[in-house]
Amino acid sequence: MIEQSIFLRQLFCCHWSRKRKPGKTFLHMVSTVLVIITLMLPTARGECRRQDTRQCEAICVPVATEGNVMKNNSTSVSTQLETNQWKCELRIIVILPANTSIEASSPRVHPVLLKAEDYIRAQQIIPSSVAIRWIFYDDKCDQARATVSAMDGTGRDCGHVILGPACDLSLAPVARIGRFIYNDGVPVITGAGYTFDFEQNKTRCEDEFYLLIRTGWLSFQRIAYFMIDLLRHFKWNRVVYFYERHGYYNVAGPQTGHLVLSTIAEFFRRENITYLPFSTDSTRTNFTESLKEKVGLSHSSKY
Repeated sequence: MIEQSIFLRQLFCCHWSRKRKPGKTFLHMVSTVLVIITLMLPTARGECRRQDTRQCEAICVPVATEGNVMKNNSTSVSTQLETNQWKCELRIIVILPANTSIEASSPRVHPVLLKAEDYIRAQQIIPSSVAIRWIFYDDKCDQARATVSAMDGTGRDCGHVILGPACDLSLAPVARIGRFIYNDGVPVITGAGYTFDFEQNKTRCEDEFYLLIRTGWLSFQRIAYFMIDLLRHFKWNRVVYFYERHGYYNVAGPQTGHLVLSTIAEFFRRENITYLPFSTDSTRTNFTESLKEKVGLSHSSKY
């Protein structure tokens, strides 16, 4: 934890730059996200699109008092805070589906966020005078709704950071536009982003998902690495991939099965592994007959 006086100086300097399954594990992850928001964001600059800064973009704004002209003087920040001469509010835009069939839905996540806020308060990482406002949007795991939610959340509600979306197809457009919102961009922090595209380089404005921060440990790319290691161990080089296009909808929303396949296929090609995809959505026979038809002798061994 940084010294509170240092935090206060960063917090009140003109505006605070944004440039850069529920349970104990998830609570720790969400708490870590809040620490990232409060401690790391003042250290980096976006500036992917030059534009004027609006007053609402600041976390703390001076409150005019009768006969007193407010100044951003870092040496008197603590005094000004104690005398209520600043109004401070951290606005966090949460873009999640309300449908509880998704694991990371807003009804499941909201209580965890509140517990995480209590933890952050107890650790005194955020001064007690800084309010936190959670602003929820239901994107229904739809790309268009997620994009509009991000635009409303930053244009109308002037949010400082975006949490979510939880569905990969919805995350993509939000993560793409985050770098162009405000002069400094808006960080997009998610526990999703499983598809390998989200693991590409994100250190420059030119990078597609610049300012996207993934907090999860697992991704489809790592699943592909595991499968490749397994194939190497048994010296296999031909694969039939049976998948359901919308399988595991609860994990990453629509087309999760298809997204897993596309990631695994990408890394199979790099390893010269022959693969044959077969969608079970279109099968008209039972799986036993499908295995006989698709696997046959081409993808089997003498064992």
